[in-house]
Amino acid sequence: MLSDFNFEVPEAQVAQRPLDERDSSKLLVFDKTSISHTQTKHLADVVPDGSLFIVNNSRVIASRLHGKLSTGGAIELLLLEPNTAGGFTTETWQSLGKPMRKLSKGTKIYFSEGLTGTIIREAPASTSGPQPFTVELSLKGENLLTWLERHGEMPLPPYISRKNASAQTQAHDRERYQTVYAEGPGSVAAPTAGLHFTKQVIDSLKIKNCRFAHVTLHVGAGTFLPVKTDDPALHTMHSERFLVPAETLKEIEVARANQKKIIVVGTTALRSLEGLMDLASKEDLSVDALAGKWLRTNIFIRPQNATDRHTPWCTDAIMTNFH
Repeated sequence: MLSDFNFEVPEAQVAQRPLDERDSSKLLVFDKTSISHTQTKHLADVVPDGSLFIVNNSRVIASRLHGKLSTGGAIELLLLEPNTAGGFTTETWQSLGKPMRKLSKGTKIYFSEGLTGTIIREAPASTSGPQPFTVELSLKGENLLTWLERHGEMPLPPYISRKNASAQTQAHDRERYQTVYAEGPGSVAAPTAGLHFTKQVIDSLKIKNCRFAHVTLHVGAGTFLPVKTDDPALHTMHSERFLVPAETLKEIEVARANQKKIIVVGTTALRSLEGLMDLASKEDLSVDALAGKWLRTNIFIRPQNATDRHTPWCTDAIMTNFH
């Protein structure tokens, strides 16, 4: 039951600002039966030599937009994902907005510097929370990305308050709500486990012959949606776009052949690997046949009862935040 997973988090314990140094974050190490405490900067001291780290290299886009209607009313828009598999080559986006009652088909929204948006498909009616609608923007591709970098806001989680944030605070958020190894833009939430890595941490791991490989999963707004059904098995899980390169599968093959540990950074990276195996099994294909392709997964990894232990396809350990 859902109540089995309930716990209270005191509001004072929810950090509103990141630490001055990313790698000063606390690190709890669970090794089968024992628990110890350290910091991310000492990660190299607690992982085996030659481990393979798999990270999600998706880059967060500044996807929260503030605009106005022709009547002057204020509108907030959250761009979720473009209506293309992996890129920004289209003007049409799946989006959420507020106030939703003002966002009917044909509504035009005016943003700064000449960007406009028109609602071309309304959100379907739902009792399970806000559903996305389709907006057509007047910019696309690099032009849209440049506009977002200048005028968009980072889509911070709802439990982090940034009301009337200064330009300096917003600039700081743009830097810190991004992993140091982020590359391809597309996420509307950071793969947060990776936020604690620094170049120094990565270098210290490489000294221990650890290797790094990546997947790309563009995190969707569904990551913020609560489970509302009493039975978690009845929860409709959101789907996300992901890609696992052939080079990463090769690194996994080499690591397993040499009996090296595979450490996945974050549940989004884990979801990519498990989603790949899930799709390969359903389609009776090898994982290699799906390598390098943009795919979608709605996999929901959960225990059926308190004694269940999920055995992942290739992961020996996961580094993740508390959930």
